[in-house]
Amino acid sequence: MNFSSLPVLAGMLVWVAAGCVASVPANGIGTGTGGTGPLGCGTGLTMCRADQICSAGSCGCPAGQSPCNGVCAASCGGMGGSLGTGGSPGTGGSTGTGGSAPPISCTTPTPGRSPLRRLTTVEYNHTIRDLLTDATNPGNDFPAEITVTGDYFGNNADEQSVEIELATAYNTAAEGIATRATANATALGRLAACAGTTLTAANEEACARTIATNLLPRAYRRPVTTAEVDGYVTLYRNVRALSPTLTFASGVAAMIETVIQSSQFLYRVEFGTTDPGNPSVRKLTGPELATRLSYFLWQTMPDPALTTAGNGTTLATPAGVMTQATRLLDDPKSRPTVAFFFDNILPLTSLTDLTRAPAEFPTFSAAIGQAMRQETQRTLEYEIFENTTQAPGSAYAAGSWPAVITAPYTFVNQALFNFYGAGAFSGTTSLTGTALQKVNLNTTQRLGLLTQGGVMAGTTTTNLTNPVLRGGFVMHKLMCRNIPFPTDPAIVELATQPVPYTGWTARERYGKHSMMPVCAACHQFMDPVGLAMENYDAVGLYRTVEHATINGETRDTPIISNGMVPGVGAWANAVEMAQKLAASEEMQTCFASNWMQFAYGRMLDAADACNRQSVNTAFRNAGYNVKKMLLAVTQSDAFLYRPAP
Repeated sequence: MNFSSLPVLAGMLVWVAAGCVASVPANGIGTGTGGTGPLGCGTGLTMCRADQICSAGSCGCPAGQSPCNGVCAASCGGMGGSLGTGGSPGTGGSTGTGGSAPPISCTTPTPGRSPLRRLTTVEYNHTIRDLLTDATNPGNDFPAEITVTGDYFGNNADEQSVEIELATAYNTAAEGIATRATANATALGRLAACAGTTLTAANEEACARTIATNLLPRAYRRPVTTAEVDGYVTLYRNVRALSPTLTFASGVAAMIETVIQSSQFLYRVEFGTTDPGNPSVRKLTGPELATRLSYFLWQTMPDPALTTAGNGTTLATPAGVMTQATRLLDDPKSRPTVAFFFDNILPLTSLTDLTRAPAEFPTFSAAIGQAMRQETQRTLEYEIFENTTQAPGSAYAAGSWPAVITAPYTFVNQALFNFYGAGAFSGTTSLTGTALQKVNLNTTQRLGLLTQGGVMAGTTTTNLTNPVLRGGFVMHKLMCRNIPFPTDPAIVELATQPVPYTGWTARERYGKHSMMPVCAACHQFMDPVGLAMENYDAVGLYRTVEHATINGETRDTPIISNGMVPGVGAWANAVEMAQKLAASEEMQTCFASNWMQFAYGRMLDAADACNRQSVNTAFRNAGYNVKKMLLAVTQSDAFLYRPAP
């Protein structure tokens, strides 16, 4: 995109959009060689504010803002190449030098915030399943979880207030759960062996105590005191005495209802223990770490082996935590958690309900949408958990995030193979059966995660593609570039989706508003990415032309998918773009940040500098292996410690 006619304003907007201010010390500096015009920077000069475009000094970025590790630096270096007004463009536009934050000192634990976390709906369902053998997913009737911008997982502790609707839903769910858990002798026998036999007045209270003794430590996820058990036995006794019609099962049901509505069950309560070497933090106890590990990797309560480790000394050291984390990650129960993460990062969950005009997309259906979701999830599962062979010609090791982005294969069944067409694949001309099968891609058309049909269809809301939505998805969720939606009504009016008859191609339609300086600051990052994906239509099928009819005239216009984004580079098409993104440090650190956010149950902030550094360093040293990055999260300060009150 050429801003040469408005260099000062464009420079200012890019700088402001990136959140850069001249008064803050630089986290990253970019340099570039610019054009020979009056506003082009010379070799070695740094782009800064619009009123001080070129400087021998540095550009500053707000501390703690991850985009400034690359965006500000690249924009600084790149604007020198794109804004020269008297000569040819320079060569600093796509890279810049530097851009990574210098190492910081992290000699003492610095965990950042550790807010009180409540079980999410998914965690509640899984915990009830494992605690009481109840797989009915009662939490599905809870009100929708509150999310805010940048919170993709519904587990942000800062947004977990309990309104009256949720409290009522907890009560209703508990009644149903307790009823099912005490429905008959078989159900009661699962709580304690004594409860499945014929009880008498002389021994039923002792059996109730056995149930409470077994249930409470598992529900509270920590050892309990005799007084706590006594309290529930007293509750049993009082309920039993209310009426002759109330049975042993009635008293046990009352105990269960109370347990699973208690704060000790619904919340992950942590106190930690003092750290003699650092009074500003508290080291988590064994049971608290066991709980963190289990809910991070399994989204449920600790299993017996992890409980034993937590109650002993196994988790007293980071090495012990690593051993248990490795066991949990190697267990198949970790795979649904990874699938949950990607369901919330990628536009997959709506694919089954996706609708398109049958006249325009006659081969698309809800079944195809579901198969697309399965295709993406199976590709991720295979590459992260199973693949041990580096793709031929690839620079990326098996199991790494860049290998996912550039995977030269996918998984399809017969219906999905036929939907895409044989031309989408290499070495396979036909496929039969409903099971997903691994096939090689025609890599002139597709490469890796971002070009899969489900990602393309899921980022499209109508029968027409929208490069802004597609590009915004990549920028926000995969690059962690915070590009805010405009709030000024006048700008919002400009940001509306263009109507189809305003141009023969999406590039023509969307290019009109992107040329406006007030829009360009943000759209220079989003639009090129989305336009690179224009070779995939609204249902993810590959195309080389865009078919359009305007005022009775019909054309098939060749699609131009080249582009560039500062800090990423230039490309000729979506396949090349995927390769550029895979090589971007920014994409790797964003991926790790999203996982840290999921693990910590809160948004990351400036206090997480050491957490980011430790996880990103381990991720980089492991060749961006996904599983090793997850293990590195369990070794971070924010996972092992909490701040002292």
